Amino acid sequence: MEVITVNDQDVRDAAWWSAVAEPADRAARILRTKLGDCQARQWLLGRWHNGPDVLAEHPEIDWRRQWNRWRERALAVDIEREWERAKRAGGGFITPSDARWPAQLGCLGEEEPMGLWFLGRLEKNPEADRHVSIVGARASTGSGERCARNMAHYLARAGYTVVSGGAIGIDIEAHRGAMLAGGRTICVLAGGVANPYPACHGADFRDVLALGGALVSEVAPSARPAKWRFLTRNRVIAAWSGATVVVEAGMRSGALSTARAAMELGRNVGAVPGSVRAPMSAGALALIRNGATLVRDAADVEEMHAPIGSCAPEPLFGAPVEEDRGADALAPAQRRVWEALPARSRARLGAVVTASGLSERDVLVALAGLELAGMVSSDTTGWKRMPAVARR
Repeated sequence: MEVITVNDQDVRDAAWWSAVAEPADRAARILRTKLGDCQARQWLLGRWHNGPDVLAEHPEIDWRRQWNRWRERALAVDIEREWERAKRAGGGFITPSDARWPAQLGCLGEEEPMGLWFLGRLEKNPEADRHVSIVGARASTGSGERCARNMAHYLARAGYTVVSGGAIGIDIEAHRGAMLAGGRTICVLAGGVANPYPACHGADFRDVLALGGALVSEVAPSARPAKWRFLTRNRVIAAWSGATVVVEAGMRSGALSTARAAMELGRNVGAVPGSVRAPMSAGALALIRNGATLVRDAADVEEMHAPIGSCAPEPLFGAPVEEDRGADALAPAQRRVWEALPARSRARLGAVVTASGLSERDVLVALAGLELAGMVSSDTTGWKRMPAVARR
């Protein structure tokens, strides 16, 4: 694992704020932008006052309330201890100025993370197009777990990095599928990287690191997961990849928040359909109804994720078949004449006219076309159908 040490004060300040403010805290971002990290930190650690005049530009924010909310953590945080925990585990902290920062997170705007704590290896200049997020229900079915595992396995073999949240159910199966293929996978945690949650997946998390993947989090290494942090981290999973796939999800599943975030960011979103009677399929079916791509397997994910025009379109009803030269392909008048002919014997013109209900002229035109196509033959006794073998 790559060991990162950081001396840059701006990076250390960002790390300090990651231990004080919650992820996606808009007020904290505004404060840091307006005052700079050093002055903002001094204001927070001092006695309460209204703050610099620039904060008055945002009257919609109750700065006294925010100050009270941040201050307790600010007084308690030991950032040097957090640094040491990350360092001992073989990780560190990066900000958007780092070459390893996933630039695609910039699409989150004001909700872009101020930094990321990580264990493992982060690639330089990672591209969203080579990442796929696979998420789904915790209360997953065996079928859904196999689907996630197989999909991730195929995508990892094709060179994609699989991104998910490490949770019980679909998430961990996606990680496992990628690792079975020897591929990289990134686990975006709701708690700190020093105590990855859930603890029952400890062996899986160690495998993620051993195979060149990474555990990442917006919160300090010692932070514990909280319900609201699962929802805020979902936006990171959505933004990290060019495509997000929901394998199974009920109508109240947190995986739907990931899909919604991906849709709002303009990312490709796919969903694996299931039975209309299955509760774990309700969320995925709702996504499809609202514009998500129906995904059956990893090949569908690749097609959805690929640049427009780079994949040959699949025929609507499967592989192309040889053009039908039989009766089903005939023009209406020819079809009626063909059906008016006896299956085994010959028929004279008058009988065909009577049976088809067409005029004698229309029957003659149709018979001429059928004869040219090799479907009928004639002699002095009348007309008859030609066997299919004889027409080949």
